[in-house]
Amino acid sequence: MTPKTFEKLILRLKAQLYCFAYSILKDRFEAQDAVQEIVLRLWKIKDQLDETKNINSFCMSMVHNYCVDIIRKQKQSEEFILSTKIVEFEKPHHDEVDLVEKIKSELRKLPLQQRIAIELKDFQGYSYEEISEILNLSVNAIRVNVSRGRKRLYQIFKEELEHV
Repeated sequence: MTPKTFEKLILRLKAQLYCFAYSILKDRFEAQDAVQEIVLRLWKIKDQLDETKNINSFCMSMVHNYCVDIIRKQKQSEEFILSTKIVEFEKPHHDEVDLVEKIKSELRKLPLQQRIAIELKDFQGYSYEEISEILNLSVNAIRVNVSRGRKRLYQIFKEELEHV
């Protein structure tokens, strides 16, 4: 792959890679660092990228793996454990909460595999087969994660709407 072709590829994918990294890491700066690291890694193997069947899935898979590694390292850190203490706040009234923010908030509470599967399927528009390649899971496992995540979100919003 020529440097010019590589540059076009990265320009086309960079925003999508960032959104995916952000959906996993939930930190803007860490997501930017992750994408930068992936771009460097891709640059090192640019000559081999021509042989890759689905470059989008390959790049997304690299982002996923890198972000999961970051999360694992953070969980091992004592500082991370201390920084994740949950503080209870008064629940705001339903009409005060922006629906999009509420969805994002509840999405972040889902287990990692469900959250990533829903992000890729419903927000990024990937097929189950492509998500299977990215996450290195079976198509059936992806379907189960998407279904469980959607059901959980449905239950949360169903309960909220009943209390209105």
